[in-house]
Amino acid sequence: MDLFGVLYIPNFLLVILLFLLTFYLYGRRTFGFFSEYGIKYPKPTAFLGNLVELSRKGFHTSFFDWKKKYGDCYGIYFGFTPNLVIGDPEIIGEVMVKSFSNFTNRPLLFPADEYSENMISSAKDEHWKYLRTVLAPSYSSKKMRDMIPLIENALNTLEKNLNKIADSKEATNVTILFSGYTMDVIASTGFGINVDSQEDLESPVVKNARKVFASEFFLSLQGLAIIFPTLAKILNNFKPVPAFGNIHFFIEFCKELVAERKKEKNVGRKDLLQLMLDAQLEGHENIDKKTEQEMKLENITDWRTKRGLTDIEIIAQCMVFLVAGFETTASTLSYFAYCIALNPDVQDKLCQEIQEQLGQESPNYDNVQKLTYLDMCMDETLRLFPIAIVLSRESKEDCTIKGVKIPKNTGILFPAMCLHYDSRYWNEPEKFNPENFSKENKAKQTPFAYLPFGGGPRMCAGMRLAELEFKMAAVQMLRKFRLVPCEKTEKKIEFANAGILKAKNGIWIKIEHR
Repeated sequence: MDLFGVLYIPNFLLVILLFLLTFYLYGRRTFGFFSEYGIKYPKPTAFLGNLVELSRKGFHTSFFDWKKKYGDCYGIYFGFTPNLVIGDPEIIGEVMVKSFSNFTNRPLLFPADEYSENMISSAKDEHWKYLRTVLAPSYSSKKMRDMIPLIENALNTLEKNLNKIADSKEATNVTILFSGYTMDVIASTGFGINVDSQEDLESPVVKNARKVFASEFFLSLQGLAIIFPTLAKILNNFKPVPAFGNIHFFIEFCKELVAERKKEKNVGRKDLLQLMLDAQLEGHENIDKKTEQEMKLENITDWRTKRGLTDIEIIAQCMVFLVAGFETTASTLSYFAYCIALNPDVQDKLCQEIQEQLGQESPNYDNVQKLTYLDMCMDETLRLFPIAIVLSRESKEDCTIKGVKIPKNTGILFPAMCLHYDSRYWNEPEKFNPENFSKENKAKQTPFAYLPFGGGPRMCAGMRLAELEFKMAAVQMLRKFRLVPCEKTEKKIEFANAGILKAKNGIWIKIEHR
């Protein structure tokens, strides 16, 4: 066909029509996946999959709506990528524990940059196992006890700020209050540094940590990378543009931390950063893939004695510890404050337990274990407000569990929040009721219907530290202050459209002197 033939209007329109049809079909090329396996799924949009509904309604709403329509097992598409959603506790237990060898890894929704792929949260197979063995000693009972003086320093500043707020008689957004406290704890216990986040409300560390989770998920680089993975791969080649969210500040911050500690050399520190530096082998700080393959790493001993930890891996773990640990614990403390402000009877019972069990003794690793009702309140807070709304794993091989076919290399999503609000497992699930976690009721709980920290070998590594800093802050706060609702306190919290459970407008209450 010559040029004039192409420009002839009917031919031109036909060419455009064929192009648009081809483009449309290309954008739907993976959407027959679930039909092959007889799995129900909401109708996807070309190129976007089910991201349109997720973006419009948010994670916390979309999964509840899909559960009502499709039940405990259905499929969704993140862009082109199929993901199987499973809300059956029996299958979840099989995946997380019994068949863990087939579900060791978490799926990456987008091409990861060099830091993201080396984080313990996203590392795979033997690499993940090695990182876990390096980091595990930092959460031992002895390490927890060693951290107490550092947490106490942060608590003293928290108490001063609580006094100022109580004196002002004004409502306060407790998400800001607790974010400074958790960042101070993480910085001192993990890296031996003082970032003074509670005294300096404009601290660049806290401000940038908030930015990581502040933007709407689907307007972030993460959301863009899911829809256009090829673009993400290209961006990853241009430094510094990590696809893993707005986190460039922390790459540079953690690089400086590592460089400064290496200059100090033998300073006798025993924190997380030093633990990782001690796991390095001289000359192996930067290892390429080819060199690593030549080492023939067959077990964890080989990883430890032949390879060691690289600088990129250390920086990646520092980023996870700083950013994820900061947001999750601060949010949990904020939701806890909200719950007990609205439930004064629970608050009074907590104060009574603290007085009876601890008296005027300062909270520490050992004595907070006596506070069983505080434990119950913490667990119930995490049931109502699980920070990780959805958990994930990935299958290595085809398998069938309880009649559900799980194809090889399929991402599997566990809607934790849906499980936490399921009336089959909880009485009056929307009500704050710490008795759900009494000794008697815990014995009756359906295994894997409660997943605030995940489950199995790949559950949250920092759980023990998160619980400790939560309990110590709760004790210090409730001894001297009463939390009460105010005009700005939402009857039902509105959540941001983020990948974690984040209050859109903050959490506002009043703090009064006892």
